[in-house]
Amino acid sequence: MDILSDEFKQSFSIIPPESGVYGMVTVVSVLILALLAGVFLWYWRRKGNSPVAKPLPAEAPPARDLPAKYGKDEIVLMVKDPYWLYAYWELSDAKKEELRRQFGPAAWENSRPLLRVYDLTDHPYDFLRAPFFEIAITDLADNWYIHTGKPCSTFCVDLGRLIPNYGFITLVRSNIVTTPADKPSSVIDPLWPPIEACWTAVERYEKGTGPSSLRLVKTQK
Repeated sequence: MDILSDEFKQSFSIIPPESGVYGMVTVVSVLILALLAGVFLWYWRRKGNSPVAKPLPAEAPPARDLPAKYGKDEIVLMVKDPYWLYAYWELSDAKKEELRRQFGPAAWENSRPLLRVYDLTDHPYDFLRAPFFEIAITDLADNWYIHTGKPCSTFCVDLGRLIPNYGFITLVRSNIVTTPADKPSSVIDPLWPPIEACWTAVERYEKGTGPSSLRLVKTQK
């Protein structure tokens, strides 16, 4: 199949075939056509293999702030360290109305908020016998750091009101927590005794005539 068309050949018929110009023009024409064909083939393949555009992700919903209150009556007690506790709480309007119904319309306004901290270390779950101390707080407070100064102790906290002629009235009671120790444990795991205890046991219960590891160590010293 002839690459050059008849019209293309006729345009160069005025050039004698024996001349070198005719051959050079033919070669140049073939190179141009090959270049155009290569460019077209490259474009066609690139267009066919182009990745499909992915849809844009849906717009993320706007961030929502955490609510200041959840409408629950609760107090949560946490351990900060061996000497401090941390408590946070919430009281609903329904709890305030309940207090007013039981102790009078002005019971809330005429009372003072208190935290009563029970030490349940020696009296587990016995709130009548357990020692306690009280902390005066304000109506604006919703959390408090509590200094106990007692490692390895168990505590619980009541949030209540000190009402004239009625005394302390508990509104909510916290969970029970235990403070950690402020020093290494004195309990020795039988599977991991200290090395000094191992040497003492070998020396105490040594039997037989062969030299023990303890004797060899002492001899080398």
